[in-house]
Amino acid sequence: MPSWPFVKEYKAVQPVKKECVVPQQEKKAFTLPFEKGEQLKFKVNYKGLSMGTSILTFRGPVDLNGQAVYSITFNTAMPLVKDKEILYADTKTFLPVRVERDISRAGAFPLKISEQYDQDHFKIDITKKGNIAKSRMTIQKACAINNAILLSYFYRSLPEIEKQGEYAVTLPTADFKVVYKGKEFVKTALGELHAYVFTSIPAKFKLWISADARRIPLKIENPGTLGYSLEIKSIEYVPEERSSK
Repeated sequence: MPSWPFVKEYKAVQPVKKECVVPQQEKKAFTLPFEKGEQLKFKVNYKGLSMGTSILTFRGPVDLNGQAVYSITFNTAMPLVKDKEILYADTKTFLPVRVERDISRAGAFPLKISEQYDQDHFKIDITKKGNIAKSRMTIQKACAINNAILLSYFYRSLPEIEKQGEYAVTLPTADFKVVYKGKEFVKTALGELHAYVFTSIPAKFKLWISADARRIPLKIENPGTLGYSLEIKSIEYVPEERSSK
């Protein structure tokens, strides 16, 4: 199970030469539209079939080796796969600092994946550990490296989301541009809601974020060969003792 609908398994990737631009937040008063304990539940679809549930929880600021970061978890459960992720993000850019994954698959050994990001030098060190073997690899890119899960938080945190133009995204295995396309209504389990719409060039995904104060990621589609999508089921705020588990 990919960690997001448009992320494939890791491969050795050559850096793509391009201009590196990380959008800077405007220096104006703006309160994040999410707070510690926000928990979003999504239905996982694969080629039109409901396959399971993903839970995305914002756990707030934590200390990571002396660096203030945001902690976020993303847990997916499907009949044959369970994927648990802990993501640590820069508090200004929502770029990843570290990601830890535990993957359990029916008929296979559990797999632990650790990703350590060096955003100053545009590289990611990846360690994979199973019951028998352990492997390490480094992916070098030409720009700061994004994380697909954290992109939704980045866009939710923009003070003036409608003024966002193109944003060049660099993932470990893909490079594309995110483009704001305007607003439209989208049907969800929460009702029919007005949403900001983002697409990508080339077509890697489509993202709907509610056009209200909460800026909830309502739906994420992958129009490519993977065929995964996420649809919002519910939103709640969990107590600290629950969100820390």
